[in-house]
Amino acid sequence: MKLIHLILLLSFCFPKNQQSDKTDKETFTKKSLFKKYVAATLPGYLFFGPYSFNIGVGLGGNSISNGGSSKTANSIWLATPLLAGFLVRTVSKDIINNVLQKPTLEDQKSTFYYNIYYVGPDISSIKNISFESVDDSWNANIDEVPSTFDYPSLGFRTGFSTDKFGMDYEMSLSGHHTKKEKVIYEYRSPQTGILPLEQEIPSHFYMLHSMYMGLNTYYVLPDFILTPYLGAGSGLLLNSVQSEYPGPADLAREGGSLALDETSINLGFHSFFGFRLMKEKYFYYVEGRYAVHNFDSKSGTLENKSIDTFGLESFQLQFGIGTSIF
Repeated sequence: MKLIHLILLLSFCFPKNQQSDKTDKETFTKKSLFKKYVAATLPGYLFFGPYSFNIGVGLGGNSISNGGSSKTANSIWLATPLLAGFLVRTVSKDIINNVLQKPTLEDQKSTFYYNIYYVGPDISSIKNISFESVDDSWNANIDEVPSTFDYPSLGFRTGFSTDKFGMDYEMSLSGHHTKKEKVIYEYRSPQTGILPLEQEIPSHFYMLHSMYMGLNTYYVLPDFILTPYLGAGSGLLLNSVQSEYPGPADLAREGGSLALDETSINLGFHSFFGFRLMKEKYFYYVEGRYAVHNFDSKSGTLENKSIDTFGLESFQLQFGIGTSIF
């Protein structure tokens, strides 16, 4: 039912574009048309992306509570915002075509305006995990817990590049979960002092889902068959943390339904280095990216409730194709 509401809402938000004869006869630069293209497309993605992300997280959580596997839940989560993105693209297609079919003047500078679609497998771990009880009666820390993914990150970027620098806007989906692992965490309280405790956490103790929305800037290096570049980016993260276990202080509780289901807005940062194989209307690229995504949530039962913070650190390899907008 939520997906039906989403489709109906999309149809009302993107009416057919009406243009006057005078506007049709105007001539634009590619730069001005790119601005119109961004204005016509990004609002829909910025609204329906987070909306569908939350729907997917909820549907995935319901699947786990009803006895479904974690992979099934992750599949439902991933499919929902991808479907919303496809619907936004389909409904706004006439508007996009109307913008891009306008006559253009040749820009003075050689600027390549592009869309990118990519897949990004990574190696990751959850680091600097801190649990602080809400009443300050105890706290605990874990240095690192290895993590992995059921599906690699999927993303979309739109921007421009000159022979010196480039900039693009990025939206991406990523999901990770903890591996089955024995961890040692330091537990501190006035009654016990500092205690090193060993605990085996199950696979998918934490299930992390993120939608990233941010900007990348990069410097284009001199060509040598391939075009190298390096840069950095930052943006907002819509983060979901789910678990069948309520928290480290209550880990003995049996799983089977969601004991932790928190959504928050946090920050993400990354740096990258890559190579592009440039063609006239498109390019292929591979990019290495080091990223830090910050998370926070509340976990535990009423007696042991805590505020949890940690960072997901990853090294990602992006494989993608960029296509000319014009």
